[in-house]
Amino acid sequence: MRWQLVYLLRDFIVAPHTFLKPRARRTALIPELGAHVPTLPVLRSTPAVIAFLRHVGCPFAEATVRRMVAMAKHHPMLDFVAVTHSREGTSRSWCDAFGGATGIRLVSDPERASYAEWGIGLSDGKHFAGSDSLAALRQLLDQGIHNRWASGNRWQAAATFAVDSGGRLRWRHRPRHAGDLPPLEDAVAALVG
Repeated sequence: MRWQLVYLLRDFIVAPHTFLKPRARRTALIPELGAHVPTLPVLRSTPAVIAFLRHVGCPFAEATVRRMVAMAKHHPMLDFVAVTHSREGTSRSWCDAFGGATGIRLVSDPERASYAEWGIGLSDGKHFAGSDSLAALRQLLDQGIHNRWASGNRWQAAATFAVDSGGRLRWRHRPRHAGDLPPLEDAVAALVG
């Protein structure tokens, strides 16, 4: 438990602004399976896996982006979209620090408007600093994935969706804690059978 406290303290010293809880937005209900999804300007008439990330710099967000890049190589008929609540340049620089976002599209939503439209609100402190998240963090640290250039806020929850070419929701993942990464192979299976 000691290393987790050291890790959080280091992050607090380096990026204290990310620990400030932002004003909550009015958040819609999360879309139900089979329903048409809310708009997202970059959506095409192609089946898509859409991941709304916690914050730029988050190790769990990095792990998700890395997995999306790997999945995109094997499934070029699908559109992979990662949504951040940081500015576009910051999001791209963060991705470039760990290999880039080749094969996926990054969408910047600094106002968190799309997050709210898709039913993704803020979490609580236990969500990102609880024992389950810290245990998952340890596994990522062992893989060389760590917090980088934190931007945005740590309170924003994540969610991942699989949307068919007609704009209907076929699969969704709402993490139980920040370290509960989306099983992207399930998202792909929901779209390609």
